[in-house]
Amino acid sequence: MTICFGCGPGLPETAPVHGRVTYQGKPVVEGTIMFYPKNGRPATASLAPDGAYRLTTFKPNDGATLGYHRVTIEARRITPTIIPPDGDVESVGAYGPPKVEWLLPEKYSGLKTSSLTAEVKRGDNAIDFNLP
Repeated sequence: MTICFGCGPGLPETAPVHGRVTYQGKPVVEGTIMFYPKNGRPATASLAPDGAYRLTTFKPNDGATLGYHRVTIEARRITPTIIPPDGDVESVGAYGPPKVEWLLPEKYSGLKTSSLTAEVKRGDNAIDFNLP
């Protein structure tokens, strides 16, 4: 006997959602996009190097639940800051505070500050975000 928790007829209906995120005409090369329904589990995807995404809610690539969603996109690159050695041959560099580079304005990363929305309908949903 197999038992499956979190699957089956009790889950809300989803539809495939995919698209591309661009900023000032160029693909956003890394980051995360999330679709938040009014109620229920959000859908998420990582951005590919060409800005493409394919949402997942319950199982890989199943899309998002039907209806209106608020959308956030967090696209930033975090790199360590290395403090150079003091010139002593035995000395090695140390790490300072990390450097955060936003690939997209930070306002798109928060539910309170992002103005992005999308509607997911039955069938295939191609939803692009071409941000100025």
